[in-house]
Amino acid sequence: FDDEEIEQSEQEFSSAKTSINSGKLPAIFRLVKFTPDTINLDYGGGKFDNASDYLKDAYNVTNLIYDPFNRSIEHNKEVLKTIRSNNGADSATLSNVLNVIKEPTIRSEVLRNIKKLLKPGAPLYITVYEGTGKGDSGETKSGYQLNKKTADYVEEISEIFNDVTRKGKLIIAR
Repeated sequence: FDDEEIEQSEQEFSSAKTSINSGKLPAIFRLVKFTPDTINLDYGGGKFDNASDYLKDAYNVTNLIYDPFNRSIEHNKEVLKTIRSNNGADSATLSNVLNVIKEPTIRSEVLRNIKKLLKPGAPLYITVYEGTGKGDSGETKSGYQLNKKTADYVEEISEIFNDVTRKGKLIIAR
């Protein structure tokens, strides 16, 4: 795969201001037992490196953050290059990303991009911020929020990944 294979459509609401966990580790990283000495792709991982530091210390996992809103083009190209030289990522995380994208087509695009970047059969771990959980979606001060329950994303993810399971607040797709 190459950079041209990574789709990036224009969203109505930018996700740039949704990267807020400067001091707090995103919950997804405590929900998953990572395989040591592997590469994790943290898609939409934001502008902070605390998850990368945690994964390095806890599992000796190299966490590569790809984020078109909060990382430079050069940074993202370097991430893709590293993943390519590893023949794909060994795992991927998608933490509170799907819930801030209004357009279903762009949510699918994100999932397709990750699938292209993963080794065959490698897991994608997904968490979403449920908000009210009532599906009363709309604009927020930092962008957009779907306010859907975790279970409400399973069908959409299953359109891209064959094997999708949910364990509470964690969705695992292969």
